Amino acid sequence: MKKLTAIIALFVLNSAAQAAVSLPDFAFTGQELTGFSIRPSFKQVSVSFSVQSGFDSYLKQESFELKQVDSKEYQSADPGGMYSGSFGTSLSSVFVGEKAYRNNIVKGYLDKQYLSVIQSYEKYYPKIAKTQYEQEVNLVYAFALLETGSISKAMDIMKGVAYGESTFAGAASDRIMQYYLETRLYEEADIFASGLKTVTPYSLYGWLYSLLQLQRYERVISTFNAHSEITSKDKRFYDFLITAEYSLGKFDEVIANRENAGNNTMALLADSCLVRGDVKCAVNSYNSIPDNNMKNVIYGKIAVAEGNHKEAEKVLAALDSDEDRLNIFFFYIGRNFPFIDLSFMDKFVFESKINNDYNKFYRGIWYLSKGDEMNAIRQIDGIIFNRDLINTAYYYRGLAYSSIDPHRAQRYFLRFMELSQDEQKLMVTRYMLGQIYYLDGRADDALMLLQPCATDYCRVLKGKIFIDKKDLNSAWSSVDGVKGNDAAFVRASIQYNKKNYKDALAQLKPISPKDVQSDLLLMLTYLKLGDSSSAGDVFNRHSKDERFMDAYLDNMMLAGQYQQVLKLTDGNKDRYRLVRSKALFSLGRYQEALAGFRSLVDSGLHSFDAWYGILTCYSAMKDDKRFDDAAREITQVRQQFDRKDFLVLQAAKMALDTKDTRLATMLLNHFFDNYDVSPYKRDAYLLRGQLFRDTGRLEQCLEDAQMMQKGGRSDEGLFLKGECLQTSKPDDAKVIFEDLAKNSDRYRELSYAKLVDLESNPKDLKPAVLFFRNRDTDIYVKGLEKYFSMLSASQLTGEKALLDGLVKDANPAVLPLAYYYSGTAQYGAREYETSAATLLKGYYLYPNSKYADKSLDKAADAYDNLGRKDEAEIMRKKIKGTK
Repeated sequence: MKKLTAIIALFVLNSAAQAAVSLPDFAFTGQELTGFSIRPSFKQVSVSFSVQSGFDSYLKQESFELKQVDSKEYQSADPGGMYSGSFGTSLSSVFVGEKAYRNNIVKGYLDKQYLSVIQSYEKYYPKIAKTQYEQEVNLVYAFALLETGSISKAMDIMKGVAYGESTFAGAASDRIMQYYLETRLYEEADIFASGLKTVTPYSLYGWLYSLLQLQRYERVISTFNAHSEITSKDKRFYDFLITAEYSLGKFDEVIANRENAGNNTMALLADSCLVRGDVKCAVNSYNSIPDNNMKNVIYGKIAVAEGNHKEAEKVLAALDSDEDRLNIFFFYIGRNFPFIDLSFMDKFVFESKINNDYNKFYRGIWYLSKGDEMNAIRQIDGIIFNRDLINTAYYYRGLAYSSIDPHRAQRYFLRFMELSQDEQKLMVTRYMLGQIYYLDGRADDALMLLQPCATDYCRVLKGKIFIDKKDLNSAWSSVDGVKGNDAAFVRASIQYNKKNYKDALAQLKPISPKDVQSDLLLMLTYLKLGDSSSAGDVFNRHSKDERFMDAYLDNMMLAGQYQQVLKLTDGNKDRYRLVRSKALFSLGRYQEALAGFRSLVDSGLHSFDAWYGILTCYSAMKDDKRFDDAAREITQVRQQFDRKDFLVLQAAKMALDTKDTRLATMLLNHFFDNYDVSPYKRDAYLLRGQLFRDTGRLEQCLEDAQMMQKGGRSDEGLFLKGECLQTSKPDDAKVIFEDLAKNSDRYRELSYAKLVDLESNPKDLKPAVLFFRNRDTDIYVKGLEKYFSMLSASQLTGEKALLDGLVKDANPAVLPLAYYYSGTAQYGAREYETSAATLLKGYYLYPNSKYADKSLDKAADAYDNLGRKDEAEIMRKKIKGTK
């Protein structure tokens, strides 16, 4: 399927680079690919070593002095599945003395006579209470309760001791921790240990182990560091620290602790070295790893790191678990993507179909990174067992289909948005959908979708869309402060569209490396700034690119450099026949221009421009007959071409402009007979209405004006209606023009001009006249003359403020009138001396004005009233002498 393309949003430029749906640079990378939570690590790491338990050894304490010797071996159980070591010591006790009650209880516990211990405690406790043995015996009693299933009561007693400060606190805390480990109550173990005042080595061991099981790796590190008085004396505790650092991806910290790594964590050290690319370090650590599957995995990863695929294949063949194969697989992908060897990928064969989906998944993404969308789709469509990958595959299907079938890509992206919480991919998804919507003409939907996306690439896309919507301020807000060439180009486009060409140039200059679209805008910007030399330098770099040539020629034409256009196109006259013909026309070389336009018509190229060129040539040559022949020929052309209906209307308009109503009528009849469905239908009614108006057929004019209102209010149609009515029904026409003057931006000035002609009431005329004060001097003067001529002497006197304002404005076209009517108003107010001065000033300043003689005559009247009749007579003779 043809790829979607769209013009980069530069609504002023005629030529721009085409943009397909594009991916941000980081849509998929090796680092991203190996970031899945399902990435396998060494789950079989064993942190196992023996730690002396206070519970196991408390009988040896000095306070336990028994007369009778009874040695027993005591071994604690393995605490859990991850650990293979055991905890244990040999314990013995010596019973000496006469402390029979206590000895009876302790001896019963050592003999595992737990019920006897409970019975003896209940029987003898009153004799032991408040003695130095009370807390000790309570503890042994709790031990027995624990063995008989009275766990809650036992734990309450032991915690009471463990949280205290007696010499038995350590034994109590260790027994509690031992119970939690045996029963895998890791959460309870963490809560309990967090409340201890003093932590024993065994309790710390159990606590750290529980935190590892709970995957609270940061807590492992902080707990380890908080008990340096224990960890510093026993290097084996570093296994917990190293395991936690590795699990958090703190590979540099693991490597920094290399001297403290033991057999249990040497593989983690080697793997951390591989992650950091230090193969030598990994090899040195490998030699210290005990023989097990972890050592084989590390060996396979070292082979991958060294590019020794044959050795890695041997390891893969010997491994017996998918997890170990996946470990090497992900290491290979993360280290080499996108430079992977598909034949080596074939060696990763997993027992589980779920794991085989990983191979298909990364193959698909590899094909996608190479631009091979079809093979990418085949691989990704094969993922049917791995639920995590099935959801993520919607994202990559969307990427693959975005350049093949955008609407199908849209469905996959929307499905991914429903299922995923991966913020980075969701932002890319919004970006991709935003492009699809935008290129599909759904700019508002695109903006709504992009609203939550604050990434730079989303902001740049929003900027382009806002430019396309002509909302330049929002476009600037979107890309302001965003770094990169794309953002700079959008900012330059905004400034160019605002006609801030110097600011556009400032954005374009730093773009590096330059590309076609930025160079095109750079050339146009130089042209707008009048820097033809710099524009020429850019043009010369791309002179073979038709987009640059077309844009350069367009600007040469606008600048009137027609000879330069002919020179640039001299080597390819056929390709540039149209622009050459336009240049020849502009140079007045009409016959040559006609030949070019006619050849285009004959070849069926650029038909609208060619026929229009022919018409304008004959019009410029004032060859009415050949113009008539060409216009009629257009109506006989059977070939359909773009804007043919508009061309017929243009010919009719040109005929009407030359008063050839016969030809205009024929062309308009042809239009209505042949273009019943046309976007220019309303223009045709307007033109025919004007024809009817000019030929006195006012009823038909009104009908066409009414037809223009069918699709909704048409200001053009209303204005035409007013023109048709202004002779026969001037009051009705005035109502229309007053409406347009108030409500139509386009026809406001024209309507006020009509009102200046039509109004007969000074009160209604005045606002229409004043509208033109700083707009059209001719209409303004004509209107003022009409207005003042309609006023009585007393009304004219009342316009002193207006007249004074006219004098103050000092408009040379208005001043003769202003002096005359100001003087006349003063005369009416019997201010004869002031009136004479004002009128004579108008006369002497503007002696050639039509108001000169009027001013002098009125001044003579003022002198008569002042008793200066001789001077008045001289003025009147002067007036007669000029006639």
